[in-house]
Amino acid sequence: MTSHQVLMNDALPSHTPPPLSADADATVTGTDIVYLADVQAQPVEWLWHHRLAAGTLAMLSGQPGSGKTWVALAIAAALTRGQDPFTGETLKPATVLYASAEHSPSQVIQPRFAGLHGDAARLVILRRAVSATSMSSPDSALRDLEHALQKTRAHLVILDPWDGLWEVDPDPALQTRPLIDRLARLAELHRCCILLLRHLAKPTAGRPAHRGRASMDCSAALRTEFLVGSSPDAPTQTALLHVKSNLGPLAAPLDYRIGEAGNFYWTGLSNLTQEDLLAPRPTGAGLPKRRFAAQWLRDYLQPGSQTQGSIEVAAERDGVCISTLRRAKFDIGVRSSKDGKSGAWSWTLPPPED
Repeated sequence: MTSHQVLMNDALPSHTPPPLSADADATVTGTDIVYLADVQAQPVEWLWHHRLAAGTLAMLSGQPGSGKTWVALAIAAALTRGQDPFTGETLKPATVLYASAEHSPSQVIQPRFAGLHGDAARLVILRRAVSATSMSSPDSALRDLEHALQKTRAHLVILDPWDGLWEVDPDPALQTRPLIDRLARLAELHRCCILLLRHLAKPTAGRPAHRGRASMDCSAALRTEFLVGSSPDAPTQTALLHVKSNLGPLAAPLDYRIGEAGNFYWTGLSNLTQEDLLAPRPTGAGLPKRRFAAQWLRDYLQPGSQTQGSIEVAAERDGVCISTLRRAKFDIGVRSSKDGKSGAWSWTLPPPED
């Protein structure tokens, strides 16, 4: 063997490591190492092709009222009946575990899921989270979630919204990132996809990952990330955008609509961009002021009758001129009625036939 060969062998040891010295154990205790040659490549196991994968953490972000829960339940309903949520392609039916501290199973989840034609026998509600009157500690909530996963073997977990289910320290270095990491490990251990729903702040410039609590830390741990929202020029034009993927190409943006009767449906591919969904909403936002006010009022009254006071407060918050709003009220035929007990005026959309 030449001296050059001896030097090369000393510099690049063989795959089999030499025996450790007597005191080497103290140096490596607690270190988890693996040679890349021993790592077996695994194909991605998709629940929804290019969007949601088994063993990973995903996030769906949007402003309050943007339809995050509708979108999440539409995805869940399709997967429980064994279909691609958008194309309808046949898939293996999946079990979905849903946890929320905001939505009632009987008043919100069940009616919406039934309208979406999901298989109710495959949607499991984590009742302790839904019925909780106060947020749980992270340890307690994670134990509940792990026990539910062991019992149901769910393929998809939806936490709606994720940070509303337990008390989270606002300093990400103290608690939020460790919690996200534990959720990621839980997803990997149980080979499920955990989809975190998150409320975003009022639209401003910047990526969605930068507009929530501990946003940078959250985004770094995610394999896929989505954004829902509307066009700044047409509030009823809403879309689901795929904004991050570590597993493959970004999937196409999808348009969706939430109808007046409380029904959800996909309407095709969308041309909206991330910048559109995150753009600030100044008064008018590309529409004549009165038309914009009419559209804003129609959207605000979609869930049902609202008091005039709450409407005007919300309008001022969203930059809608009150005088313009009152003129727009007559344009779309909004009706006023007075509560005989409280004396407060309420506004209601006219019946569809009108």
